[in-house]
Amino acid sequence: MHPDHATLVLMKTPRCSLPDVPDWEPLGRQRRALNPQSKWNKRHLSWRVRTFPKESPLLGRDTVRALMYYALKVWSDIAPLNFHEVAGNEADIQIDFTKADHNDGYPFDGPGGTVAHAFFPGERFTAGDTHFDDDEAWTFRSPDAHGMDLFAVAVHEFGHAIGLAHTSAMESIMRPYYQGPVGDPLKYDLPYEDKVRVWQLYGVRDSVSHTLRPDDTSQPAEPPVLLDLPENRSTIPPARDVPDRCNSHFDAVAQIRGEAFFFKGKYFWRLTREKHLVSLHPAQIHRFWRGLPANLDSVDAVYERPGDHKIVFFKGLKYWVFKDNNVEEGYPRPISDFGLPMEGVDAAFVWLHNDKTYFFKGSRYWRYDDHLRRMDLGYPKDSTLWKGVPPHLDDAMRWSDSASYFFKGKEYWRVEGSDMEVEAGYPRPIGKDWLVCTEMQSDSPEIEANNTATRGRGRHHADHAESGYEVCSCTSDSATPLTPQLALSPLWWVIPLWTVLVTLTARL
Repeated sequence: MHPDHATLVLMKTPRCSLPDVPDWEPLGRQRRALNPQSKWNKRHLSWRVRTFPKESPLLGRDTVRALMYYALKVWSDIAPLNFHEVAGNEADIQIDFTKADHNDGYPFDGPGGTVAHAFFPGERFTAGDTHFDDDEAWTFRSPDAHGMDLFAVAVHEFGHAIGLAHTSAMESIMRPYYQGPVGDPLKYDLPYEDKVRVWQLYGVRDSVSHTLRPDDTSQPAEPPVLLDLPENRSTIPPARDVPDRCNSHFDAVAQIRGEAFFFKGKYFWRLTREKHLVSLHPAQIHRFWRGLPANLDSVDAVYERPGDHKIVFFKGLKYWVFKDNNVEEGYPRPISDFGLPMEGVDAAFVWLHNDKTYFFKGSRYWRYDDHLRRMDLGYPKDSTLWKGVPPHLDDAMRWSDSASYFFKGKEYWRVEGSDMEVEAGYPRPIGKDWLVCTEMQSDSPEIEANNTATRGRGRHHADHAESGYEVCSCTSDSATPLTPQLALSPLWWVIPLWTVLVTLTARL
């Protein structure tokens, strides 16, 4: 069943990092069912902005605090929750602007990836904490194309922080997709869907909001002032080298930690185990995989090594080995280490049938034993032995359904289990089946600009919840990293709330 037009339009926007429905399967090895009714057992909650944006001269500290105040007030206006700012380290909701691996198991991935995440209420010391990626271009009262609207993202993330999961309701601020600014913070009113859901958790407030202004922990007073900042303040131009995921081939495709990664140029897209696109906008390879050359313009092939689960990148006659998202010492090294000819690699994947690694180049393929670190005898062989698989592949990978997938151009082929013959009905389009594309769809700046101009302003969204996807890299109280020590900062396979993936071309 394919999504309808309205759904596809909505999916052309940034997402939160939490899953799309209340009962998710996190990216970790064990399934954890999140209790969608998790909530605070008290009604007076303290908050504190512990660290502020470091690279945003556009947003001063007072403005950031005021935006947090009003984003929390959105919820306390309608529910019996009272928020007050404190100066100490004991705040219930700790708010941080941070980058990359920030020691919570859910690292950020630089501009264009997850933009924020929050933890659900619970017993963990991180319950309620909300983190914003300081690599993003945070804005306030700026046009869509100039960055991420901090107020809109904060309202969504604080929804997670008080216990709300994502919803499919079209008008909800808790949708998985971010759709730009939601209007004046002084006048913003939650959609009815969100009011009902928070009422179900906490009941209905019987009086006016008791959210206190910054630094006032005693009684309500005049709210903080939000200066009327000038328009078009951002000096960060939209990125022009961001590839179009729907109308181009991919340099490499790999399954890593159970997720699918599609690499193109200097960027990559990520899909969860459930084959949900984390964000419609890509993250930058070198910002996430620390140790690759900063001037690397593309990769040829990537695979996760069986046995030690390290990740191997190929480019030209060199390769790199990563433990999580950090390169190992001594790399790059020549691909001759594998016994491969000095011609480079088109594709690499581990066949589930025998746990051997297969390398493809042109019309030949090799079989490598990663456990013994040696090439098997009798190779290379003619790739026509894989019946129906075309030569000169872009890349290949195995997937969690036990099948092998081969990619070339805009199409892919599927080989079931231990078979070496393509299934009937293939090839099929990559964009449509994997990357939320429709026919005649494009991610070009011109088309994105038109889409932005026609977006419905009443819709607000982001998607990343307990297992964390985009706009709201939502991490719940029960969320845990995919592996105990992902240097990738366990965050990348994470379970965050509104991981707002945003690129400068079309913000999340």
